[in-house]
Amino acid sequence: MKNQNIQFKRTTPPLRIVGSLLSALLMSLAALTARAQTAAVIDPQGDAFYSNGNEAPAFLDILAASITISDTLTLTVDVAGSLDALPNPPGSPGVFDWHFALNTDDSTDPPGLPLPPGQTAPAEFYVGALWDGSTFSGLLIDRRPALTGQPALQYSIPVSVSGSRIILTVPAALAAEVRAAVVLPGATWNCITLRADGTLGSDGIHSADAIGRQPWPQ
Repeated sequence: MKNQNIQFKRTTPPLRIVGSLLSALLMSLAALTARAQTAAVIDPQGDAFYSNGNEAPAFLDILAASITISDTLTLTVDVAGSLDALPNPPGSPGVFDWHFALNTDDSTDPPGLPLPPGQTAPAEFYVGALWDGSTFSGLLIDRRPALTGQPALQYSIPVSVSGSRIILTVPAALAAEVRAAVVLPGATWNCITLRADGTLGSDGIHSADAIGRQPWPQ
């Protein structure tokens, strides 16, 4: 049988096309990176104490916290103790609380939730993880309506808990609300842990640890 010369059509893209695709991919990644803004802070271990002077448990002792702003908001807190087998909170129905206070407009101090009625705080948004003795839940509170006497808006959000880390994710639609509310300069964020002997918005709140107000990521 005679040998036949078999030729294959070239299917490998020319080098210039590969180069163009690579450049486009790198530009896309650069744009994505530029759009995300992250701020992080470290906190000393062993500084978590309740207001009465008693030492707070290690799972309320903040070691680090960060906020990443992109299409969503990702808020992460690392603590000194395991979150895998937490005790029941004191009180009925008490909670342990790890949250971020987002002060998007330094000229306002909304009242109420998560504080008792009439008490004010500079944060327009609360983003927190709550442990009620059986499950973790994620909560975002838009406190701005309280400035005009309206109830604060509450939204359930995803929360992930593993080891000694909590990750809260604010979905894109709510994250857009937060970003639109930011007034610079003066906007800040901070991280707080506490125990509440009742539901949020009631008396009996005992702060444990806090990272002071940090400049808004830019």
